[in-house]
Amino acid sequence: MLSRKSRKLPLTKPKSPGQLRNTKKAIRIVDRVLKDIKPFGRTEGDVAREIRKRIHGYGAKLSFRPIVSSGRNTSFVHHRPGKRIIRRENPLMIDFGAKYRGQCSDITRMYIPPNNSKRLKKIYQDTLSIQRAIIRRLRPGIQFKEINEFYKKTLKRKGYRIKHSIGHGLGPSIHERVRELKPGMVLTVEPGIYIRNFGGCRIEDMVLIKRRGTEILSNSIPKKPWN
Repeated sequence: MLSRKSRKLPLTKPKSPGQLRNTKKAIRIVDRVLKDIKPFGRTEGDVAREIRKRIHGYGAKLSFRPIVSSGRNTSFVHHRPGKRIIRRENPLMIDFGAKYRGQCSDITRMYIPPNNSKRLKKIYQDTLSIQRAIIRRLRPGIQFKEINEFYKKTLKRKGYRIKHSIGHGLGPSIHERVRELKPGMVLTVEPGIYIRNFGGCRIEDMVLIKRRGTEILSNSIPKKPWN
């Protein structure tokens, strides 16, 4: 999930070993909830309410209001779940996180219908390739704004509009500003492509900056949990 008021956000900090353990636990809770959910044939709002209930059942809180969007609603960055029925022939986007012992997680996953249009499949593959390219560039010492500029240029080169930044830091707050990347920081990488009156795609993972390279903390969560 992206913030709309980034200038007022706290600066993200490297995590202590205890904070990192709690962050990983918050990610595992998201993984469990995604495995629990059976979204098809239900309304977006019903699925969002189940996410809240299951997160509480795992001993955590919501990091933010879940985003559950299907069909053309996936073209909205911050869609509020409504009465639309989730169907297998339409794309589905679910974006939510858990807050466990003061540390937040934030993950977005997609369902792409296997027999849907080539355009939707291309949007998904473009989103995934952009995310991988961004993660390869992450390292200690690089400025976050450099990563964001690379993201914007890549989107433009592929012919897409820019709707939000590449991600944000996480900690006690779900949205934290990032300046220079330092070992121990955790941030999201969440490229998004949104086509008005058609649909969209966002893939979001949480990445730990290490002294040498990175670790994708949410890598164990399938990119397409319901396919």
